[in-house]
Amino acid sequence: MNTAFIGDIHGCLEELIYVSRRALAEAERLVFLGDYVDRGPNSKAVIDELISLKSEYPQRTVFLGGNHDAEFIRVLKTDVAPDLFLRMGGAKTIRSYLEPPYEQALPRLRSEVPRSHLEFLSTLQPAYFGVGVMAVHDKSDIAIDGRFVVAGHNSQASLKPRITQDFALIDTGCGTIRGGRLTCFVWPSKDWWQSP
Repeated sequence: MNTAFIGDIHGCLEELIYVSRRALAEAERLVFLGDYVDRGPNSKAVIDELISLKSEYPQRTVFLGGNHDAEFIRVLKTDVAPDLFLRMGGAKTIRSYLEPPYEQALPRLRSEVPRSHLEFLSTLQPAYFGVGVMAVHDKSDIAIDGRFVVAGHNSQASLKPRITQDFALIDTGCGTIRGGRLTCFVWPSKDWWQSP
């Protein structure tokens, strides 16, 4: 069974649509590695698209959570100060949900993020385990058990995935590095391709 692993999206809707459509045509299962929000321009629309994919293909899609997603949930569900969220690029996420002016942005954000988005973000998985392969958002968060590891989180400055005998790091700067692309890595062939 071909499994397509999709790297960090960071609010890039066009790239997500391109990569997910191609991956659906080429693989039986799609595993998204997290970091759906922040830095790119369309975090809200990205979450809408992911919810749609989950609804339309519930048996074919798996959604892992990234550190940006976790911080977004923390800001939405608690009274924590948003300093870390903003340093992580959260202002772009806020702008995707709210119309200006941005006074009282945090209370407005907490009331205007749709319930469906909160539910989706609250069900993100920490890891995926398949035959001969495992996936996690951040490779340092998991004990290696002999399976090939696919991970995001660590942006590759080359804008190409780093693939070794034991792992693939597929965060290629989508939304975070100028010219960054969204990467899809296919198991077991170890083929990969990117958004235009």
